[in-house]
Amino acid sequence: MVKPAQAFFDAYFNLYPPRRVFTPENFPDLDPAQAGLPLLPGSLQQADYKAFELLFSIQLPQSFILWHKEYYFLDGDCSILSLPASDPRFPLKDLQQRVDWYIAGQLIPHHLYPFGEAGNDLGPLVFDGRQEVTGNNFPVRAYDHEFGGDLAGLTSIIFSSFDKLLECTTYYLKELKFRKNFEIIPDFFSIDPAGAGLTGVKYWLEYASMLKATESI
Repeated sequence: MVKPAQAFFDAYFNLYPPRRVFTPENFPDLDPAQAGLPLLPGSLQQADYKAFELLFSIQLPQSFILWHKEYYFLDGDCSILSLPASDPRFPLKDLQQRVDWYIAGQLIPHHLYPFGEAGNDLGPLVFDGRQEVTGNNFPVRAYDHEFGGDLAGLTSIIFSSFDKLLECTTYYLKELKFRKNFEIIPDFFSIDPAGAGLTGVKYWLEYASMLKATESI
């Protein structure tokens, strides 16, 4: 069975020519056989993420950790959302930038943990850790940064878990080769009926409508 991380990156790089690759100029110790590749095998351990969680008083879903540590990669922009990259020189730097700034500082005490960015310039994606769940398998919301930390800026749940975010995003990347972006998004409702297809319907229909309107300009 293909791992979720592998399925995601297969879809990602099949759609987009690698925008950032590993080069000897930037990575002097790079194996020559790896030059020009967009992915390298990851080497971070569970303990590295545990230390990061303790440092920033956050909790990360186990599914997110398994995905993030599988590879080193330099770009995680998927158009409808952006996920934190993992540069082997500074493997958790991108993730740190998501949790170590003013808005994050307002959200984290409420057990809302930023980890990515919504693709509509709304603001961060957050894991909603306000209720304990097995494996920290928290639902995902977006946050409107213009609210400056006020919880009124939270959207409804748009994915029921990181697993479902990854499944929907992988599906979206595969389908973009054949269909328009706004046509694909409603399929999230059947992929994630407990999140995108329930509380996330309004968010995603508005997003699809925005994409459709943008295309017609």
